[in-house]
Amino acid sequence: MEVVLLWLDDLDDVVFVLVSLWARLRRFCLQVGLYAALLLAACELSRMADEWSPALAGIAVSSVAVWMTGALLMLVARLDLKGSLARA
Repeated sequence: MEVVLLWLDDLDDVVFVLVSLWARLRRFCLQVGLYAALLLAACELSRMADEWSPALAGIAVSSVAVWMTGALLMLVARLDLKGSLARA
């Protein structure tokens, strides 16, 4: 029985590390999107707007999409957890 409890404790530690890494990745992707959006706004004022605008807009959209996907997954996980606790 103690072996199972130790294994569950290790599993718990791994889950918390993965959640922490996922939160950092989401924050990093949002920062990349912010920088790309700022560069896009600055680029709109220059002659290079035609060359760089699509690339910067794509970076901004994809990074925010990754952040939103993570936020939605966390919301679904929380709702599912609350629903499973209510059923128990």
